Amino acid sequence: MVLFNRLHRLRLQQAKPVRPKGFTLLEAMVVVVLVGIVAGIAAPDWIGFFQNRQVTLAREELHQGVQMAQTLASTHRQSWRFSLRERAGQWEWAVHPNEQLASDVDAWSPINENVEIYGPDTTLAKSGGIYYVRFGHQGEVIHRLSTVTVIHKSGTVQDSRCVVISTLLGATRKGQGQDYPNTNGRYCY
Repeated sequence: MVLFNRLHRLRLQQAKPVRPKGFTLLEAMVVVVLVGIVAGIAAPDWIGFFQNRQVTLAREELHQGVQMAQTLASTHRQSWRFSLRERAGQWEWAVHPNEQLASDVDAWSPINENVEIYGPDTTLAKSGGIYYVRFGHQGEVIHRLSTVTVIHKSGTVQDSRCVVISTLLGATRKGQGQDYPNTNGRYCY
């Protein structure tokens, strides 16, 4: 009986079909198609998020630059400027004393190369191709209240971000693009 049981088990082991290991071509193609569909759905959102992040970081940098010019003006008790220029397709900003010409400034800081100043919504004073805002010796705004608007090079006005110099005392705030213009026809407020 023991011999019979061993023979029976041996025959059962030999009778089992051998299955190849791995995936079939059909299974692999289904996985590739599913990954492609998920990537096609997620990629535009991811790209939009990344672009908005670049614009927001550029706005933060410009806001800090404006505040630095205002602080230096009140600290040194002299007029200072925050200046913006485009050079070879790259936007740069600098903070310098008002008496120093912008062309003589050595320390220009570039903003992200994918971000640009949006002219129709930017109301900073402009002279010689350089946008600027000037602060007096007490940190007050000299000349006029203004806005600087940044936008991604492949973005829309609604995706813009801005720094608004909103009072004569030099109060600044951050804004973002809206679907409808304000009473001044500006989309970033």
